[in-house]
Amino acid sequence: MQRLLHVAKERVNLSPKEQTFLIFRIKCILYDISKLILFIAFFAAMHKLNSFVYAFLIFFPIRRISGGLHFKHYVSCLIFSFVYMYLAVVVLAPIRLELAVVVPILTICAIVIYWIGPIRPPSRPALSRPEFEEHRKKALSIVCYEAVLIVLFFDNPLSGAGYWTIILHALQLIAAFMMKKGGERNA
Repeated sequence: MQRLLHVAKERVNLSPKEQTFLIFRIKCILYDISKLILFIAFFAAMHKLNSFVYAFLIFFPIRRISGGLHFKHYVSCLIFSFVYMYLAVVVLAPIRLELAVVVPILTICAIVIYWIGPIRPPSRPALSRPEFEEHRKKALSIVCYEAVLIVLFFDNPLSGAGYWTIILHALQLIAAFMMKKGGERNA
């Protein structure tokens, strides 16, 4: 890894700040790929790969846009992500809620995700006000689109993993928001 970065520095003239950001992005990508490989192996071994893939396809776009809880260390992030996905796919997905309950809950989750997000890690630059508003609108659009798909295909066994993923995302956004506000008060 260090050799690759050294060669990249020699061939591309990057400022120290750009180099740091590039290294950060490469690490993020590698960490995310390694987590995904571990999750695929685990859920395949549990015969829950379809549910995991479905939950991940719901999770990834809203997480990417609206953010959430962030951890300083890979292991902390891995453990939290594993618990999140395990809850959505294995523990909660078999709990089938009625459609009349799911629709209002997903509506509340969409509102929460819109109002609280995006929550970014301290290591990333803050968004400008227009970028912030754009992320909020994108997150709302994504959640609404996913919610409509869940409702349209509600009889599909995978829908439970879908709505629980959105519910868990909204809850972890609330937790991230509370932690962020608590940190601002203590600063």
